[in-house]
Amino acid sequence: MTNMTKILIFLGLILGSGLNASAATNAHDLAKHSMFNAIKISPKGDFLAATYPYKNHKRLAIINKSNQKVVCNFFFGEEESVMEFWWANEERVVMTISTQSGQYATPFLTGELFSGNADCSSKIQLFGVRNKDYSGAQVESLLMDERNNILISSNLEKKQYSNLYKVNIYTGKRQLIEKAKFENASIFLDNNDQWRVSQSMKTERKGLLKSEGAGEIITYIRESNVDQNAWKALSLSNMVRTSSTGSSNVIGFSADNQFIFTSDNIEKSTLGIYRIKLSTGERELMYRNDIVDAQPFINVYTSETGKRIKEVVGAIIHNGRPEVIFFDENSELAKEYRGLQRAFPNDYLHITSKTADNKSWVIESYSDVNPGKFYLYDRETKKVSFLTASRPWIDEQKMSHKTPINFVTRDGLTIHGYLTIPLGAKAENLPLIIHPHGGPHGPRDYWFFDDEVQVYASAGYSVLQVNFRGSGGYGREFEDSGYGQWGGAMQDDLTDATLWAIKEGFANKDKICISGSSYGGYAALMGVVKEPELYKCAIGYVGVYDLPLMFNKGNVAERLGWGKRYMEQAFGGSEETMKKHSPAYNASKIKAGVFIVHGGRDEQAHYENAHVMRDALVKTGNEPKWLWKKTEGHGFYNEENRKELYTEMLDFLKKYLN
Repeated sequence: MTNMTKILIFLGLILGSGLNASAATNAHDLAKHSMFNAIKISPKGDFLAATYPYKNHKRLAIINKSNQKVVCNFFFGEEESVMEFWWANEERVVMTISTQSGQYATPFLTGELFSGNADCSSKIQLFGVRNKDYSGAQVESLLMDERNNILISSNLEKKQYSNLYKVNIYTGKRQLIEKAKFENASIFLDNNDQWRVSQSMKTERKGLLKSEGAGEIITYIRESNVDQNAWKALSLSNMVRTSSTGSSNVIGFSADNQFIFTSDNIEKSTLGIYRIKLSTGERELMYRNDIVDAQPFINVYTSETGKRIKEVVGAIIHNGRPEVIFFDENSELAKEYRGLQRAFPNDYLHITSKTADNKSWVIESYSDVNPGKFYLYDRETKKVSFLTASRPWIDEQKMSHKTPINFVTRDGLTIHGYLTIPLGAKAENLPLIIHPHGGPHGPRDYWFFDDEVQVYASAGYSVLQVNFRGSGGYGREFEDSGYGQWGGAMQDDLTDATLWAIKEGFANKDKICISGSSYGGYAALMGVVKEPELYKCAIGYVGVYDLPLMFNKGNVAERLGWGKRYMEQAFGGSEETMKKHSPAYNASKIKAGVFIVHGGRDEQAHYENAHVMRDALVKTGNEPKWLWKKTEGHGFYNEENRKELYTEMLDFLKKYLN
């Protein structure tokens, strides 16, 4: 029996079930949380660390790779879970934890940092005071060449200013390295662990007017950290709305710190990746795609001197299926990654961790039908060994594939998305669910595994996901085109997508429903307002239905002064306009069946939206189906609640589509 086989058996044992699940996947299987969120190898390769569920929380198992034994398990309180974790050196891990907070079902990070040895001895709290006014600490560097220390940032001393600290991971002793100069600023270190970049967001407060830039993000850079006041403004952007002139943001350094890499959409609408020589300011475009934004592909490794290096070496694009583009296709990394891709032709690959000598990697693969599988890759033998699946009960052979699609809207705009046809079904005259994403400005749908899509497909429904105008990822002009278009052109894009599916023969025109969450819930209800003859039913899951209510209540309205500015631009301005585009004010136009799902602790799409929408429908005689969970927030987290949600969704759809 090989070492990896024994480790695989162990992982099956701590789950309490085998890893080769072959039973038919149902909606309840899709409601379960992942068994493994992360697996990482230690710097010398002697240990693996893996998070796994245990009763009501998650633990961190440490496995000795040489003798296949579980060394120990890190755990905290009954409702406290290990969330993020890092190997700070060969014998010691650093962890963050989450907790079930009060009456909320969704766990929240506590802001605390802990560390412990690989045998679970000497566990201590490094940082953090758990209270509602304290946001905790963020790990900035593991300082692999300083065995005892890490660098963290925290707003411990002043709420809006995150300072940089060095913390001893054995004693918790803390040393202030540098105080923040800018408010609400991120910390960006170069590959010598020097603080070289800050991105600061202005907030609206007493003495700072809207016209003075609340919501603006300014990127500052300096040549070194010797002169703490030598910051220069590199670029300006706005989190409320992308500027028509674009922006440039630092995303990384070269290994030798002679260059910075930026994500830039100044010259063209889509984000490209540039390399800038610090000594001369010379800019070089490394990659840009004309259709979708480029995301950085970052290589992380330990140098010969023991420093942890992060370098932008390529780009990731999501024009249909994900694709990796290396700046140097002849590099050792590019050749090796391409070789791995040939071994996993249907999956996207992510390198989760490496040993310090770079001889062993842990790789995660995932796809539209694979929610995640972990492998150990030996670079000397070129052998890949299976470790475990993140959700071993999901049989990808029984999942339904996503196909990238595009169509042209009534006003000539090309829209992209994904069509999922139920496994084994012929793509003709099928019942269809239009499934708009949330956000809406910035988020988008991707090719990857989606629980709700698979729930619907498993019941025999085709699913159409649409990256309507306003979605992120297709350039600033495309995203900007959605502002002021709630209930307008964004909604028309969904209608046009539905009509396209009918015209192409995929959809049965008499069996179409629309379902979404958050903004998608808004779009579902607005869809049956604007197109009462097109959709038979609508599911609004944690949706927004009353725009004036949203404008005045909830955590978006309260966000540091920019929340209302964002909504003014997103909704289109006046209260009259907001009411015109609010499903709750147009309930009399709805002929379709409606299912409203909400959580009683939702502050994002404030829970009052659900009550207002239900009351409006009841007044018209169209009483909706109702699912309310008082402990849930913006989306159901509790597995039993998720199982009930999926069961009730399918029962509701069966009534209208079968």
